[in-house]
Amino acid sequence: MCAVDYWGVMVGLGLLASAFGAAAFVRYRERESATLQRQTALARELRDLAGDDEVRLAAVDEFSLTIYQRLFYASVVAPWIRSAAWALLGAVLAAAGAIAVGPLDGVYATVVHIVTIAASAIFLLAALVFAGIALYHSASTPRVSFRDSYADDDPGTITTDADVADKKVGEPAVD
Repeated sequence: MCAVDYWGVMVGLGLLASAFGAAAFVRYRERESATLQRQTALARELRDLAGDDEVRLAAVDEFSLTIYQRLFYASVVAPWIRSAAWALLGAVLAAAGAIAVGPLDGVYATVVHIVTIAASAIFLLAALVFAGIALYHSASTPRVSFRDSYADDDPGTITTDADVADKKVGEPAVD
């Protein structure tokens, strides 16, 4: 087998691997969303079963808190990341098509070459936009916080990070 044929086989395997990788990533994220939906339903059922028992309700609250924190990511950020993964795969496949058609002669080959280059650029731009939106949402959307619900009504209760820092500075160290 000559070096050119070996290179072509490796590129083909790389494209196949990237397609399987993108599909597996998206499938994993979709499965995670389905799992979170089942856990949310379970938390509702557990809350109903807990009744008025404060200990069980506290356990259900802790379980619900972890679910809602993961739901934030799964519902706001993950769809944009999945879209970026699909768009990036489209860009890679279109670029591979442009490279494969590039050496061919003829009007049809030239048109296909130009179209695949344009498609690659559009998919790459879409991937960058989707990744930027995902970063924006992960940085700007407020997180679920139950810190205020755990705070007492006492005026000395620490409720903000600044209060925690002030309190730690003023307190002696405990061994």
